[in-house]
Parts: sequence; structure tokens; C-alpha cells
Amino acid sequence: MRAAFVSAAVIAALAIPSRASAADVVDATTDFDGPATHRRGLILGTSLGFGAIGASGYPNNSTEIGDPTYYGASGLMTGSSSSLLIMGALTDYVNFGIWFGRQSAQNGDWRSSGGAGGFRVEGFPLFRVVPKLRDLGVFSQFGIGSATLDEKNSTYVGAKGVQSFLGAGAFYEWSLGHLLGGHAAIGPSLEYDSIWSRSIETNGMVLGLRLVWYGGT
Repeated sequence: MRAAFVSAAVIAALAIPSRASAADVVDATTDFDGPATHRRGLILGTSLGFGAIGASGYPNNSTEIGDPTYYGASGLMTGSSSSLLIMGALTDYVNFGIWFGRQSAQNGDWRSSGGAGGFRVEGFPLFRVVPKLRDLGVFSQFGIGSATLDEKNSTYVGAKGVQSFLGAGAFYEWSLGHLLGGHAAIGPSLEYDSIWSRSIETNGMVLGLRLVWYGGT
């Protein structure tokens, strides 16, 4: 009887880990804490775009800010933008790092330019939920920006200022294959950017092309 009891105990001991292991198995489509399989490591990238931009403001002088005599507004302008990305892939669905960018635009009467830099966060919210859309991303970038607005062929002093920057948008990635120990990806992007201060404000919608290299996969 003792032998039967020992045998039963051994069988039970072997069975318990088996049941625990089965319970711990997590489906790959819902394992958000699993190791990265698609994005990891250093990210280097650039983005080039073209879009519509508007600017308005005052010369950066405390005695002229708010005075309608010195106010200038460009209306709709068209122009280009460029940016540099230095980031890291924290998981398959979150990238984080820094970014620097510039933009310029003009119309028949006005021209404007600006630059900015700060932090950027990219997310791929459908990576685990809808695998076919795993490379659809959204982003937000924020930091410090500067802008100028000048009227062509005029004595207008011009508006300028340095203050807050905020941008947000979406993009898609298509893989270009392995490159230098990692892989490259390219795709379209659409973003809205805004620089605002006491003396000047610019807003723009830009359609661009994003090219990145992931160093870890």
C-alpha cells in the first residue's frame, strides 16, 4: 500500500508542473510582453514632405506685440519640410527618441521659415491586434520651435519668435529588406505641426515620405 501511495504522489508531482506549463502558454497574438520580433535597437531616419502652411504674428518686440499696426498674416502658403530622427525601438509597438526638423513656405506676398526639435513617440497600436496592419503607426512630437514671417517687397519688419512646438500624425512602413545588420523601411506619412508663441504662430499639414533604418533586426 505504501508503494502505491508513493507512486501516486510521484505521478501527481509530475502532473502539476505539466498543468502549470500549459496554463502559462500565451498566444503570440496577445503577448504584449514577449520579446521583440519585428523592431528593436537603434533607429536612424529622415522624413521629407510637402504641404500647406499658414503663419501670423508680430515682430518680437514687447511694445509691438498686440498692436494691429504691426500684425502680419500670410494666408495659405505652400512649402517643404525635412526632419531627422534618432530613436530606439523599445518594443515591437513603441519607438521613442529625439527629432530635429525644418520647414519653409511662401506664396505671392509672404514667406516663412521655421525649425524645431524635441522628443518623438511612435506607436503601432494594431501590431498584435490586426497583424496585416502591424506596420501602421501613429506619432506625436513635441519640443521647442522657432519661426519667422516676412512680407515680400515691403517695409514690414517681420514676425518671429521662439516657443513651443507640437506635432502629430500617422505613417505606414514597407520593409526594404536587410541592410547593414538591420533592416530599412519606407512609407508615406501625414502630419499636422504647430509652433506658437506670444509673437508668432504657424500651422501646417504636411504629406511626406519617411525612411528609417532599424539596427536591431
